[in-house]
Amino acid sequence: MRDLEPEDFELLERIRSNFIEVTKIFGFKLMEPSPIELLSTLEAKSGPAISNEIYYFKDKAGRELGLRFDLTVGLTRFVASRRDLQLPIKLCSFSSMWRYDEPQFGRYRWFYQWDAEIFGSKSIEADAEIIELTNMIFDKLGLKNCIIEIGDRKVVEEYVRREMKTNDERLILDALRALDKVKKKTIQQIIDEYADKGINESIMSKIIEFGNLRGKPDDIINSLKEQGLQNLDNLIRLTESLDTRGMKNVLLSMGIVRGLDYYDGIVFEVFDEKNTDIGALAGGGRFDSLPAVFDRPDLAATGVAGGVERIAIALSKMGKAKSEELSLIYVAYANKDFIKPATRLASELRKNGIRVEYDLSGKNLKKQMEVASSLNAKYVLILAPREYSQKKIVAKNMINGTEVQIRIDDIVSLLKANV
Repeated sequence: MRDLEPEDFELLERIRSNFIEVTKIFGFKLMEPSPIELLSTLEAKSGPAISNEIYYFKDKAGRELGLRFDLTVGLTRFVASRRDLQLPIKLCSFSSMWRYDEPQFGRYRWFYQWDAEIFGSKSIEADAEIIELTNMIFDKLGLKNCIIEIGDRKVVEEYVRREMKTNDERLILDALRALDKVKKKTIQQIIDEYADKGINESIMSKIIEFGNLRGKPDDIINSLKEQGLQNLDNLIRLTESLDTRGMKNVLLSMGIVRGLDYYDGIVFEVFDEKNTDIGALAGGGRFDSLPAVFDRPDLAATGVAGGVERIAIALSKMGKAKSEELSLIYVAYANKDFIKPATRLASELRKNGIRVEYDLSGKNLKKQMEVASSLNAKYVLILAPREYSQKKIVAKNMINGTEVQIRIDDIVSLLKANV
């Protein structure tokens, strides 16, 4: 069983708070779709094979249900069912989900994602907005070395159809899936796997070579034009919009196609340039075909999802896993007669936003001082008979070892000014 220990959960909450702060700036509304969906909903676009990758079961009423494997399907189902919503609408979510995967580095069966979607806009500016939002989330987290690699499934499909001389949707989808596996398997493994599915070695090699096209937007667009490809308008307008938004960390990559079947246009993934071994930290794109599965062919959609565990790994590798904490004040007492005054003082300090710990089990003063040291307390406030009778306490600086006496009435204002 996987448990999130306090340090892990604290980092998760920091990622969550930064995500919520940035999405609010962009006008997104936070919600959470149901963690349990009808199995037919989860199969809507990916087909029955998805049941091999998720947790599903029958409830007491005999209904076939499944635990969500992402947030996009649930958000899309919600918006598709609500014809009263004013469009376009921006929705976001941050929560946990489940996949029946083999656990591996940065990938778990129970995991967290953040997600942001724009429904109801066919404009390429909506895609640019999602990518800018994504970039700003990573910038806010302090991950300054992120590269955003952008592809277009329509461009890749055009190339695949031309080279394979087919309109067989199954073969075309297989070719896209093969491209998505290039970073996970050897080229020969991919060629052998898809030869069994009807794509010969020569064609597969050409498709993989096309997927290796990666570089600055102008260079890649010129290369695609030279190859006679026509569906380039969206890529051109998108890169122009991102340039207008001041985004310079953008590359075009024809190998970015995204594995999920519901993507059908612009797609992108985010990588930490200094830690590419982690894999994609986030990914997204346009999925206009998914709302159509829920009887809303009129509902355009584009969005992004971020992998919280992988982002946490990236932050750890950069030494940014621990956030700055409020300085700790430890309230100690000389003997058990001062437990109640110590409790009263600790409560008063906490009400004023000061981080405080004190002993709950009646330890002697020496043991309390050892605990304060182990907790890296900045100051220890000691309640002792002589000083307390004079309405004072002893404040020991745990960094330099100095001690001063402070009036009890002044302690809150002094700590608020100096901690």
